[in-house]
Amino acid sequence: MNKKILIGIAWPYVNGDLHLGHFAGYLLPADIFARFQRLLGNDVLMTSGSDCYGTPITIEADKQGVTSQEIANTYHKKNVELFQKYNLSYNLYTKTTTPNHKKVVQEMFLQLLKNGYICKGTMRQYYSEADKKFLPDRYVEGTCPHCNAKEQRSDQCESCGKWLEAGELLEPISKISRSPAGLKETEHYFLDFERYSSVLQKYVNSKKGIWRDWVYNETIGWLNEGLKKRAITRDMDWAIDLPIDELQKLPAELQLKDYSGKKIYVWFEAVIGYLSATVEWSDLPASHVYKDGIFFKQPGQMKTWKDYWLDPKTEIYNFMGQDNLVFHTLMWPFQLIGSQGGYTLPHNVVVNKFMNLEGKKFSKSRNWTIDSLKMANKYGSDLVRYYISANFPENKEGNFTWENFVLGVNNEIVANLGNFINRTLKFLETKFEGKIENSKFVIADEVKSAVNSCYLKTSDYLNTCEFVNALDEIMLLGKFANKYFDEQKIWQTIKENPVQAKEIMLNLLNFVSNFVLLLEPFLPEASIRLAGMLGIKPVEPELEQNRWQATFNNSYKLQLPVEILFNKLDLTTVLAEKEG
Repeated sequence: MNKKILIGIAWPYVNGDLHLGHFAGYLLPADIFARFQRLLGNDVLMTSGSDCYGTPITIEADKQGVTSQEIANTYHKKNVELFQKYNLSYNLYTKTTTPNHKKVVQEMFLQLLKNGYICKGTMRQYYSEADKKFLPDRYVEGTCPHCNAKEQRSDQCESCGKWLEAGELLEPISKISRSPAGLKETEHYFLDFERYSSVLQKYVNSKKGIWRDWVYNETIGWLNEGLKKRAITRDMDWAIDLPIDELQKLPAELQLKDYSGKKIYVWFEAVIGYLSATVEWSDLPASHVYKDGIFFKQPGQMKTWKDYWLDPKTEIYNFMGQDNLVFHTLMWPFQLIGSQGGYTLPHNVVVNKFMNLEGKKFSKSRNWTIDSLKMANKYGSDLVRYYISANFPENKEGNFTWENFVLGVNNEIVANLGNFINRTLKFLETKFEGKIENSKFVIADEVKSAVNSCYLKTSDYLNTCEFVNALDEIMLLGKFANKYFDEQKIWQTIKENPVQAKEIMLNLLNFVSNFVLLLEPFLPEASIRLAGMLGIKPVEPELEQNRWQATFNNSYKLQLPVEILFNKLDLTTVLAEKEG
């Protein structure tokens, strides 16, 4: 019986181009995991979308002199193009401006309010006398009181990760007018963490040994500090409306005195996209042509959203970067629990730390970044996927450098796997007329053992989201295959004993054919190209069919001319990127 695997990937803000830090943080890990689970025959639903609301978008709109909707549309389209270029295998990539998302968000808001998990309260919100308006968090900047980092927004410090309450930021100013920002009292709705923190404590305790140690420990640290009520509405323009008509039907103690200017805060509504995207996906027929995103249903995958969210056997995984940790380990489970809708809670919250660029944090706003689309077009998406995957910052911060990118590609994937595959297929092409057919030879035990062991070890690592270790095992098999090639001395044996040389070649080809499958989650384009050269079918997942296992054949015939699978990079050319 196959599992249902629901994968929710953090929804990227559409206020600028996505950089390689996003790929290292959550995009590639999720895609690798989804591809692997599909190969196991599991029913995998991977969703996400563009986070279109909130002040990051309005700030960018102000800069460009256009509307927030135009900014959201522009960068959403770019996201879709970028994800297709990197072969990210979404079942649905949508956006938060859909009527469906608004409906699901408002419904969950009302459920939480009626169940007592949302309460009313007053708060001091930053207000600019010069601008004559309340300022959303990202329109205020100042110095973090905890780590003294400059130019931090008023709700969370990007440097140390601390949540900030109104009034904590030192020397706050308006980003609109650069004038001082003061505090003014206003009424809002809050998530009542103080009243119900015990339900979170029980959930988090159950994740010890499942979550990465540092993720678990950091979350426990938040709980031990004591959670405070968290405002989930704001005085702002570009956000989802409160369901005012429904609110006004509720008892007076659940209503605000004045709803004018009040909107649902982006941090509350964006995570609900994991639920709303599943609803949208399940409502669409498999034949639907999705013109404004990405949509795919695997044959036989026709369940409703309830079959995923209301089944306790469903394994739910969320992938995000370090700066989103607290919203996924605490806020989102709290919302699911408080709605009392019977939702299955996330099984694993997979968080990567930051990947820096040449020793400094990636920053779109400070133009310290890498054009991800340009990089894929220039070097090929698989080479980028390889280097990033081999260096995922799973437990400590990573550092992308142009020099290490070249060295990693040339010394690892090119010199190891690329070298083995190329010389094996070239030898087949030149010495065996490109084919070995209906061989009676038995595959060597050492070959079978090495390949089977690789599948077992990578499976264990991939199931627990240890992607660096899984890729390492594939590369170790590449080294073993190269060693086997050298030790068998096929170039010499073919002169002395052609029959034995044919047997050696069959063993070598069985290494190569298994790399077609082993590489698929990490390097999908290379997997397809290799299958084409070798004359075997590309990897095609099928529900309830476990493909993640070794296969050994006795016939191979090249169907395409042998080409270099991974091209070596020129150090001088690539280092020029640093200057540019």
